Amino acid sequence: MDFKPIPCHESLRPFIRNYWMLTAYCTAKGVQKVFSNGAASLHFYLSQSVRLDCGERYYRTILFHQNMQTVGILSDEGRFDVFGVEFIPFCSRVFFRTEMNVFYASPEELHDEEFVELNKRIYGVDTVEERVVLLDDFFLKRLSEFPEGDVNIERLSDVFKDINHHPSALNHQPTPADLASMACLSQKQFTRVFNKYVGMNPKSYLRLLRFHRALMMLQREASCSSGHRKTIAWQCGYYDLAHMISDFRDICGYSPSELIESGTRLTETFGQHFSGLMKKKIKVENLI
Repeated sequence: MDFKPIPCHESLRPFIRNYWMLTAYCTAKGVQKVFSNGAASLHFYLSQSVRLDCGERYYRTILFHQNMQTVGILSDEGRFDVFGVEFIPFCSRVFFRTEMNVFYASPEELHDEEFVELNKRIYGVDTVEERVVLLDDFFLKRLSEFPEGDVNIERLSDVFKDINHHPSALNHQPTPADLASMACLSQKQFTRVFNKYVGMNPKSYLRLLRFHRALMMLQREASCSSGHRKTIAWQCGYYDLAHMISDFRDICGYSPSELIESGTRLTETFGQHFSGLMKKKIKVENLI
């Protein structure tokens, strides 16, 4: 399995984390579990159609508005090549005017003719370099059409910078009220704005942040004792170890020990300076 992050155009970097390419081979039919990091993403499945474990329709291209769900992507035996885009959590609305309460959609389901045309062209070329040019041109055009000085984008940018500034402080877990204060909005106003741009409420996003911090610490010390896991739970803002175990099962379907001790490869798809060290995790089964 080979994963490569790919930089986007410099002008897009405040809005798009990166592009990426995953090249693998499925030894059998399997499920790739993708744990949400709270950011919207765009996936082009180049080598085969896939379907989600929450539906029967097959997709070649999917725009995900990540929420608390773990996505199960069902694939067949054979090549499994995915070309993707990862947005900064609050920035997909710069490029797609979709309802954020729609968890996933194809270009056709969005009724976006330019996006449908881009999709056809992505599959009509042969190289990653050509696909990068197509994406850069599409997103730069969309960016030029977006109204300048969107105050909510600026507010959320400040909020996420502050979250990133304190990702590893022990017991540092900002509250929704803290985030609203950073944005200079009432909590009710801030929750409305956050839901509109991110696709989930601030409380849910902070819960994901806590989950990813705990997962990162557990992976660093995979053989740690039960007592040390209790310490990690406390450091990440859980009431106790039982609270952390319950939260893990609810978010990803596994307890911390099941996830770490299974020996399953967890692919960190994005760099460290992203959403308070939150990285999308792919639980890889039947991939080489």
